[in-house]
Amino acid sequence: MKHLITVQGNFAKFTFLLLFLLACSPERDNPYDPNSDLYSNKTQVSGTCKTRILVPVNNAKISLFPLTSETPSLQTFTNENGSYKLSDCPAESVLVIAEKDGSVTKDTFLSLVVYKAETLNFTLEGLPKFLNTQVISYYCALSIPPYDSTVLSIKCEINDDEGPGDIETVFATIDGLSDSLSLLFSPGNSYENLFREESLSDNLDNIIGRDIYVIVKDWDGNVVRSTPSQLIRAIRNPPDSLAPAEGVIVSPHPVLAWHAPEYLFSHSFFCEIYYLPNHLPPVLYHHYENIPASEFSFSVPDSLIPGYHYWQIGVRDNYGNWAKSAEGVFEVR
Repeated sequence: MKHLITVQGNFAKFTFLLLFLLACSPERDNPYDPNSDLYSNKTQVSGTCKTRILVPVNNAKISLFPLTSETPSLQTFTNENGSYKLSDCPAESVLVIAEKDGSVTKDTFLSLVVYKAETLNFTLEGLPKFLNTQVISYYCALSIPPYDSTVLSIKCEINDDEGPGDIETVFATIDGLSDSLSLLFSPGNSYENLFREESLSDNLDNIIGRDIYVIVKDWDGNVVRSTPSQLIRAIRNPPDSLAPAEGVIVSPHPVLAWHAPEYLFSHSFFCEIYYLPNHLPPVLYHHYENIPASEFSFSVPDSLIPGYHYWQIGVRDNYGNWAKSAEGVFEVR
């Protein structure tokens, strides 16, 4: 009987405690508790954007997309250190995209949870960038082999965030032709080459005005094509060097005279003087640019050393196309 009374008393206490607890509204201040007023179902994503050689990428756009939407719910940009932070990210599966003009866009899927901030770092591969492209022709009327020579010159300056070593191949194409014209690296981030007219599948007169593209492939397999350039003109009628010539003896300051056709385009003349050492190739001794189109003679301002020389007079248009006369040989005494 005593035992029964004890059990009944404990049951009464338990019932009273349960009723008390049910009658009270507990304070819910845990932000991870879905029933709390502080619960926001949000988290954050932060990280960096750098190139493959660990250079910070400034002003790259970072976008967060819910999987059910094509519109980003959050966006930000990296700072000068390449760092970014997306706050108030929804605790759900999302797509995060890093992009910047001139770089390969990267994206990553994340499954975000409310109690865990995510760190997401991007490596953005920089695409080759075209700084300058020049397409010109030139013509040399030589009196010695290879005699007359007409050449197409293609030169392009290219920059790459990972350096010139990241560029695998550079070549040019001409609209309507099957030619693939390989360009070679030269100092100053330049790629260039000279193509004799006879090596092309068409002559330069038929190439004038066609779109010429430079195509770059980097070692990551990315391919970039330049905006089109055109060959404007092929000058095939250079000036004639009149005097001195044929080995005539002159002073160290000779006066050079020439004749030129009536060119129907804006132009200027240039002059080159070569020294001819015994049993050695010619050496460019002086080069003079921007001789006015109205002039047909030129007094050499620099004193020439004794010995044999030759000179050539050339014409150049405003686009850089040029043609140069045959050699006029003379002797300085």
